[in-house]
Formats: sequence, C-alpha cells, structure tokens
Amino acid sequence: MPVPRMSCRHWLRIAAVLVTFAATADAADRTVGDHVTLRNGSKLRGVLLENSDKSVTLLVSAKWLSVTNTKLHQTSRVQTVANNKTGLEQAVRRLKAELPPAGDAAVSAFLKQQLEDVQAELANVDKFDPDFLWLTLPMKDVARVDAATLEHRQLLTWAWAEGLDRAEARSGEELSRDLKSRNVSPVGWPLAFIERLPAREQTDNEWAARRALVDYALGLRLDFQGTGDVLARVGKEAPADVGQLLVELLRQQLQSQFGDLLGERPAKNGQDNATKSESLTKAIQTAESEKRNGFRVTRLDLAIERQESTVTTQFVARLADGSWRSVFQHTERADAKQARPDIEKRIQDDPQVKKVLDLIRQFGVAGDAQIQQAIRFGAATMTAQQICDREFAAFRDVHLPSLVRPTLSVSRGN
Repeated sequence: MPVPRMSCRHWLRIAAVLVTFAATADAADRTVGDHVTLRNGSKLRGVLLENSDKSVTLLVSAKWLSVTNTKLHQTSRVQTVANNKTGLEQAVRRLKAELPPAGDAAVSAFLKQQLEDVQAELANVDKFDPDFLWLTLPMKDVARVDAATLEHRQLLTWAWAEGLDRAEARSGEELSRDLKSRNVSPVGWPLAFIERLPAREQTDNEWAARRALVDYALGLRLDFQGTGDVLARVGKEAPADVGQLLVELLRQQLQSQFGDLLGERPAKNGQDNATKSESLTKAIQTAESEKRNGFRVTRLDLAIERQESTVTTQFVARLADGSWRSVFQHTERADAKQARPDIEKRIQDDPQVKKVLDLIRQFGVAGDAQIQQAIRFGAATMTAQQICDREFAAFRDVHLPSLVRPTLSVSRGN
C-alpha cells in the first residue's frame, strides 16, 4: 500500500506539535539549582561553584546522588571526606601561625575561637559523614552546563536546609510553596546549610581575603564614598551627606542644561573609568599606609539625562601576594523619576538639607522643579544605597562565622 504524500502544511503542523511538546517537556524539567549533563548521559543537579575552561565544581546532596548515581556517590564521598580533613588541618596550621593583632581584642578573640572550633571538628573528623558532596569534573567529561539564577540556587539550599523531599526534582514554585507553609522566607543563604558544608583546602588568596573581611568587620573599619571620580574617606558611623549630594545634583543638572554656555562637558566614559581607577589607587595607598587588609568603597553615579541613580559598593582585599582585588561587588540602579514620598519627606526635613535649600532659593540658582527633581534623585540614591548595604551585610554574614566555609571566590566583582 503506497504511503500517502503529505503536504508542506501538514509537515509544518507536525513540526509545530513537536516543538510545543519539546517546550512543554523542557518547562516541566525546569527544577531549581544548576544542571550539569555529562557526556555519558548522566545528569547532575546542585549548586555550581566554579565553571572554568578546565573543570566544573558542583555541590550536590549526598542523599540525592546516592540514589541517582551510586558509583559517583561512592567515589565523591571518599574524596569529600578526605578533602574535609585536609581543609581542617590546613586551617589549624594557618590559625596557629597567626600573630594576634596588637590592640584588637575582638579580632584576637575571634581567631582564638576559630582555632578551638576547627580543632574540635578535626578531633572527630573520622566520624564525619557529609550531607553534601563536592564534585569536581574535568571539562572533557562535561557535555553541557545549565546555570540557574542566584534566586533558584538559594531556593535549593533553603530546601536542603529544611529537609524538603526530592528538592532537586521539584520546581521553584513547589519548593517556594512548601517553604512558605513552614513560615520560611528563602532569602539569601541559610546559615543552617552553610554549617553543614564540608571543608575544602583554600588558596593563599582566599585565606587572605577571609582575613581581610574579619579585620574589617571586627576591627577598625576603612570606608570610602564618592560621586563620579572622587572618593573621600568617611568615618565609621558617618551618614551620607545628603545636603552635599543635593548641591552636586543641582550642579550637574545646571551643567547638563547650560553646558554649552559654560563651556563644560561631562567626562567621556574612557576618561571617567581612568579617573575612577586612579581614585581607587589612592584608596589602596591609604589602606597600605595604615596597614589595613581590606576596605569598602561605595560610589554614586548620577545619570541626569536618564534620571537614574546608580550606587556601586565593593569590598577590596589585600591578597597573599600583596596585590588588591575586589572580592565583593554589587550595583543597584534606581529610577529618579519615581516618587518616594516617605524618603523625600525625610530628606526635606533634614536640618542640613533645609539649610542648603534655603541658600539655593536665596541665590535663585535653581527653580522649584529642579529642587524637586534633586530631592527625588536623593531619594533614589538612598534607596539604592540601602539595597547595596543589605547585599554587603549578607555577604559579610555568610562568610564571617567560619574561616573554613563556605568558599569565598577571589575573582568575584572583577
């Protein structure tokens, strides 16, 4: 019996059905966390730590891997147990070699407690049964890496921390619903999860970055703030100078409007980047002269034309070789066209701001509309800065409790 010929339209319909089916199947398979597919067909699900040209490092649940890939579970468990012991021994050696910082009781007490804690772990290391395993896979064995969003990675770790069943095989919507039923808000990284991570060996640079964060958080702080290409040192408790910010905003607005008459031009991007680098170099010189190992920089960039305020904050640490690198960075943009009545009122009620506004009105350098827009810029900036502060606090709180976990990437923020 001859096979009936099918028209082009029929083939298009079949293709459309197949595409729809594939898309539906793919959507159903969208689970939280990172996915790594090996060349042998095995699929791994967890949290991606490193993804370089040479290898991929993935953190997975030991329970999940024992069910889905018994052979890989056995080999990776042995390796994780060995790495945990090596990492703890390395931390003990480093902590014993640390010289207690002179005149800094808080940092000294922290280092002493860390040594006691790590030694206690090491005393029971032979009984260690890891809940999570580190898998480092050579790229020659990896066929595909599907990276998740930060929110989905964190959602998976909250599901792990809460012991939710089959967390790796469920959608983000399902896990969020289950966590909500337990009154758990999956924001940031759960400390209960971090405490269960196996230790790993650390590079000299990672250890140096950790120590810089400890010195900054518990010892004398060094902070810089600035707008554009200018950075200025601020005190430990110094608030943002909103009055000065308003003056700067009005100056830039006037320059934007009357730049042709004044013969002024905004700096080009290349020049701006060069001056920013120069200002950061000066901050590093200050840190070195005061023998500090880390400092924080918060920089404000105002886009008058786009009516947008951008705040970038970073933590810069001295590495083992004496070089400096940003190990944390977060940028937040806020729309200055958006009304924020509560924050705007707080700005207007500030005594310093009132004084600046009185002078501006007295000399007639700006109209009410410009002043209102400047205040909205101030409100947008404060909103962006608050978010940056929260992000840095989350980074600090995750890495400060322990000097052995979790991993701190020294390439972050570059």
